[in-house]
Amino acid sequence: MDKRDILSLRNMLIVRRKEILDRVNRLAAVWKGVEPAIELEEEAQKASITEPYQRLDANRKKEVEQIDLALGKIAIGEYGICESCGDDIALKRLEAIPWARLCVDCARDFEQRHETLPETTEVLAAARLPDLYHDLSNEQIVKLIRERLHPLKNVDESDLRIYVRRGAVNLEGVVPGDAEHQAILRTLMREMGFVSVVDRLEVEESQVEHNDDANAEVEEPDETEVEELLIEEGGIAEGLFEGQGDDSPYADSDDRM
Repeated sequence: MDKRDILSLRNMLIVRRKEILDRVNRLAAVWKGVEPAIELEEEAQKASITEPYQRLDANRKKEVEQIDLALGKIAIGEYGICESCGDDIALKRLEAIPWARLCVDCARDFEQRHETLPETTEVLAAARLPDLYHDLSNEQIVKLIRERLHPLKNVDESDLRIYVRRGAVNLEGVVPGDAEHQAILRTLMREMGFVSVVDRLEVEESQVEHNDDANAEVEEPDETEVEELLIEEGGIAEGLFEGQGDDSPYADSDDRM
């Protein structure tokens, strides 16, 4: 795969992740009996990452975790490599399942042998901070990261959300272009030595060039669509506001900056 392919797949992952969380927020708004568009606009600025995540059913949570694992692999240059045989995963397979962890042959072998890969929660939770940062709190690490990113040109710190969870640096927000995006990753991995980065940054230039649908308006469900949406979600209604256990990499929301 060339850089353009990886960028396109990365955008697919980010858009899909946003669709999942936006959808459950819209359903939650309908359940509360308020106007979805108004509520989402007001709450989007203050809601933590764990709030919409905790409303997802098990299948949606697993998909979000798979997406985050794939984004982490892209950041460290290990995306598209089969976790079993080490060969490249075919581009067509990644275009169909951008979070795929096995090539077609290994996926078939695993199915025939009734084997499974380690759960994404286990892989995400296995991240380790470099020894240099072991004696620092998550808040101190985030402060150091912001200090190192401050000199970067065209990067508005107010557009970045940075937090450390279970040994991984998580990045969210918007950057103006690919050059700024790569500069942030270089600073974190090459200069600061972080080996696990979950990169959910949206790159404005790439969004326009590679994913015109990303900026399309999402129609809010009217009353006649609510029932169909709840049925389509396959049980999401029952566990809509169910919390997440401590063994999830998305727990411990108090360490978020």
